[in-house]
Amino acid sequence: MSASRFLKTAVITALMFLPGLMLAQGRFTVNGRVKVDGGDLAGARAVVYKDGVKERTITTGLSKFTLKLQLNASYIVSFEKDGFVAKKLSFDTHAPAEAAAKGFTPFDFAVSLFKQYDDINMVVFNQPVGMIRYDATAGDFDYDTDYTKSIHSQLQEAAQRVERKQKEEQQAAASEEKRKAEEAKSQSKAKAEAEKQAAAQAAADARAKADTEKAAAAQAASDAKARSEADRQTSAQAAAYAKRQADVDRSAKEQMAKQEAAQSAAEKQQANQAKAPEQTPQPQRAKPVPPAPQPSRPTLASAPKQGTENRRTVEPVLAEEASRVRPAKPNEAAENRPIPEVAEPVVTRTEDLVVEAGKVTTVVRIETDGRVAEYRRVFHKWGGTFYFKDGKACSGAEYDSAVRTEQLAGATPRGKLD
Repeated sequence: MSASRFLKTAVITALMFLPGLMLAQGRFTVNGRVKVDGGDLAGARAVVYKDGVKERTITTGLSKFTLKLQLNASYIVSFEKDGFVAKKLSFDTHAPAEAAAKGFTPFDFAVSLFKQYDDINMVVFNQPVGMIRYDATAGDFDYDTDYTKSIHSQLQEAAQRVERKQKEEQQAAASEEKRKAEEAKSQSKAKAEAEKQAAAQAAADARAKADTEKAAAAQAASDAKARSEADRQTSAQAAAYAKRQADVDRSAKEQMAKQEAAQSAAEKQQANQAKAPEQTPQPQRAKPVPPAPQPSRPTLASAPKQGTENRRTVEPVLAEEASRVRPAKPNEAAENRPIPEVAEPVVTRTEDLVVEAGKVTTVVRIETDGRVAEYRRVFHKWGGTFYFKDGKACSGAEYDSAVRTEQLAGATPRGKLD
């Protein structure tokens, strides 16, 4: 390659990189960090104003960010978050051309935001808390110390007020934490006591339930025993009723047999009398009546005897006078006397046995010539027996007398199963 061609290539390359170099040297780089006391960066923002006009807003990466500021301009960067005091930094990027040609060292800063208190005057923070400008002595950008000294006392006083307020808040927070801890302890103690009482109540409920179940079991056993006893008594009463019914039936059959035998004997006697020839009684002859005997007269004894009083003594004579009435002779002829027919009343007797869970009822209905009388005997499982006649209470003697009288009178018992 010739020397002229190499020179030409070098000039072209230099011309290509010259705009980039000039652009890099025409900017001022700042590296910032934002911190929020007692909070996080959520909702924090950095608003950049260039020559009094809002240029952009940064909402992310504020924990470490970089700004490229153009030279020969005035920037205000405001760091804000709702509920916190906003802080501003002023960047005056005016610098000599020869210094800009050399470039500047990146400027690092950090901003801390603290809580806004209504009772603390924060007017001082309406102006920038720091001003960065070109320092000819250092040949680079740095804080304006004169400006910093002018607001240092105000910033320090505001910082002290904020610190006191923070301490008060910390003490209040500590007191609140202590109160909450004591409250939590009290609640825990109350909860433990409530759990203890609940456990005691649960145990009492369990005992009560066990006692109830035990009582229910005992009651069930007692009821079962009572039912068994009632069934036994019902069975016994049913057996007694069946026996009594059998006795009634047997007595009725015997009575009917006696009536049939008497009726048969009467019919047989009537038949025999009808076959025997009728005998005509013969008139009896009148016998002569003997003459009445002469009355006997008393006779005196022989010569009277003489006594002291010269009286006669008479000895009595005892004689039996014959009766002048002739005794009648008995007539031995048989007299045919008819046997009167006695019309017995028609009696119908109905007896029912009603067996229920707790009682047994015997119902006897007696109908005599169209007149119906109802007798009831109610036997309860607990041992009580009651008697009724036509729906009204009566005595057991009256019940037994009526039922037994009707049975002896020849009533024909008839049940519902007949």
